[in-house]
Amino acid sequence: MQSSAQLRPAPPAPSGRTVPSMAVLTGPERIEALKAVCPDVQDLSQMAAPDVVMRHGGGLILIEQGMPGWDQLLLLIAVERPSTAVIVVSDQLPAHMVRALMKLEAWDVLAVSADAGDVMETAARLTDARTEAKGGPADSVCWAFRGAVGGAGVSTLAIESAFALARLVGPGKVCLVDLNLADGMTASFLEAVPKLDLQALSAAPERLDARLLAAWCWQHEDGVSIIASPRNPEADAMASEAAILRLLDVACAAFPYVILDMPRHMMPWTKSVMAAVDQAVIVSELTVPSLHAAADMCRDVDVLRGECSKARLVLNRMFQKKQFRAGFPVDQAEKAIERKIDVTVTSDWDAARTAVNLGKPIATVKPKSALVLDVDGMVRKFAPDGMIENSQTTRSTKKARS
Repeated sequence: MQSSAQLRPAPPAPSGRTVPSMAVLTGPERIEALKAVCPDVQDLSQMAAPDVVMRHGGGLILIEQGMPGWDQLLLLIAVERPSTAVIVVSDQLPAHMVRALMKLEAWDVLAVSADAGDVMETAARLTDARTEAKGGPADSVCWAFRGAVGGAGVSTLAIESAFALARLVGPGKVCLVDLNLADGMTASFLEAVPKLDLQALSAAPERLDARLLAAWCWQHEDGVSIIASPRNPEADAMASEAAILRLLDVACAAFPYVILDMPRHMMPWTKSVMAAVDQAVIVSELTVPSLHAAADMCRDVDVLRGECSKARLVLNRMFQKKQFRAGFPVDQAEKAIERKIDVTVTSDWDAARTAVNLGKPIATVKPKSALVLDVDGMVRKFAPDGMIENSQTTRSTKKARS
């Protein structure tokens, strides 16, 4: 065991790079030292190896040789999630463990005497190397759309956002996942084939990999992959938290952009998903009951997300400005609920009805619809800085070379 002097908190890497989160299987003293320099340090000592791989695979994991289960975890990561960046703390690593590390995309070994600053510097370097190799962020972008009230048009917004993203970043990069497992409408809206085998997923979540996920995807002609399950009243009871998190974990590893159509009612996995996504989007309407429900849900989600970005509030089915109807201005609504309304989306009932009857996105049926323009603006607003510009530059470069 290391002395406290060796595990003293150290400043971040000289480069100024910060690593926002790290999952660690190490002793309590090293954990405390890392907490002083890393905003989110997650202790893996009480988790089984398959659960660690399912929840944290693809991210950044620190493993200390000699900790209970360290060897099983490292071998499982090498087999199941080689995209994970792993740092091993060891003075004499066995040869078969070195071979396991060599299967990973990013890894390094540090001496037992390494302090928290050494760990953070190595973590930043591995993160940068992995980003460079992929030509973009190491992790995918995942947004979850959830309704504060029933009938708020969540599925429509999730669908239109997915296709708006695909138009901006190119085909084959966006996946739309319908998590309304019992009665989802995404497949019906787009005349898609619901191919997700929920029973098989729930029976053995650890068996899901990129190849099986591809078999469960239905490809739309406009370049969006859709994952949906056949409608089944027993589906909600069938889906475990482990199954859903594994599904999303593999989807985020396979696609740069993942859009989730979430059920409004609370599921066993709802909190975990809303806490982990890049953007938690709460959808409501401009009525007093809906606004209060949305404000309450936003506050609940904010607590789950901690230091991450706060929930985004979107008002859907807004009347066009030229139409004078009973209601109240958005700024007055913000004062009433004491919360900022991030985006408003104009209603276009005729275009939406025509689109679902034809099994197409609204943008295909009526590209100049105010709804389509509002969703496009929302996607650009919620996207990480530089994401869309970088994607469009890459597409232009590829087109010029072809």
